[in-house]
Amino acid sequence: MENGLALLCGAHIPSELTFKPIAQLAGSGKAVYVVDGDNSFRSYHIARHARDLKLDPRLALAQVQVSRAFTCYQLAEIVKRLSHHAETLSCAGLVCLGLLGTLYDEDVAWPEAQRLLREVIAHLKVLAGRWPVIVTVRPPSSKAQNRLGLIQLLMQQVDVVRILEPDRRYPRTVQIPLRLSSGK
Repeated sequence: MENGLALLCGAHIPSELTFKPIAQLAGSGKAVYVVDGDNSFRSYHIARHARDLKLDPRLALAQVQVSRAFTCYQLAEIVKRLSHHAETLSCAGLVCLGLLGTLYDEDVAWPEAQRLLREVIAHLKVLAGRWPVIVTVRPPSSKAQNRLGLIQLLMQQVDVVRILEPDRRYPRTVQIPLRLSSGK
């Protein structure tokens, strides 16, 4: 894998596009850093792809360092720390899962969300000069459609963009209204 900043954007991102590269990078024997912004990290996907690549799943998983961010401020701090320590880290690559998930929070003012994303992008670009960096984003929920501009801002700053279209074979999930009966 080459150094640079790659973006995968879609409502559903197959594990082959995120967890297989993590397994491949872990096969180098160096650490792979995963920043999880939407609680989507699944170690069993890495183990499965490591086996498919003829790698020892335990050794591959031992190389993966996961940091979960529950707020946009935590996410920005994690990426900032990695950027500031990039020269001293023995690393094969970085994967940011659900980078915008915490920035879709409506409690974060729009100007603040933009400022934080610009800061994160600057640090990711520093890291992408040293390692391959893969970023995944999902579209915002219907309640946060005013945050679509964050995806556009990110798309303008990356080296490679891949937009994943929804699978037409499966209908979109729909919220089913809850109806309670009184038992009569």
